[in-house]
Amino acid sequence: MKLSNVAIVTMRTSSTRLPKKSLADITNTKKSIDIIIERAKLTGLPVVFATSSDESDDQIADIAKSHGVVIFRGALLNKLKRWNDCFEQFEIENALLIDGDDLCYDYDIAKKAMNDLRTSEFDVIWCPDEIITGLFTLALTKNAIKTLYSCEPSESFDADLFTHLFKKTNLKISYIDLEKNQKNMNIRLTLDYEKDLLFFRELYSHIPTNESGNNIVKFIVKNPKIASINYQCQQDFLNNKKLKMDKNND
Repeated sequence: MKLSNVAIVTMRTSSTRLPKKSLADITNTKKSIDIIIERAKLTGLPVVFATSSDESDDQIADIAKSHGVVIFRGALLNKLKRWNDCFEQFEIENALLIDGDDLCYDYDIAKKAMNDLRTSEFDVIWCPDEIITGLFTLALTKNAIKTLYSCEPSESFDADLFTHLFKKTNLKISYIDLEKNQKNMNIRLTLDYEKDLLFFRELYSHIPTNESGNNIVKFIVKNPKIASINYQCQQDFLNNKKLKMDKNND
């Protein structure tokens, strides 16, 4: 099967801060995995669900299959290897990478990023640091994933954070243009902590799970008490990210 341009959802159950968050109930009828796949489909691209071949991920692979998406199973720790093998198996040219904890993934930003990637000379379309955490990550070409994987080919490499590897490459990188309400806001839209789980349950008790990122942000701005549920987790999240980045740069 050849899939030239795709959205790849990356997910596994062996998370440490919030175990099995992919299976957490968000609404009465939807788990976090259901919402992630639903929003990935709204990019308009074929969706590939990339999880590990470890038996701990059998359940989420079965759930993803029930959504009618393509399943790929590969390396447990090294996401770069999992992505690289996925690219090779399906002959992928370009892909959006969707983290399995971004329950408000902005499919409109994603559409623009994919268009920018396909119509430019860049290898990577990335998000600026000031983006609201959880709105978007990146889009990249097969050359980009092959190059990144060559930097860390070991299956034991824990690629939870890998963007430091960009410094080791000559990849051409551009950044997605953001609207004013997509950056520098006291809003956190990713699932890592128990308070994040409470946040998403409250948010999606008021608005549809397929609502646009723009409307989600507008709703939260009008209802700041919802943002206050989990935004205090952001500094801990950033501190942990910095520690991992410092470790990777040693």
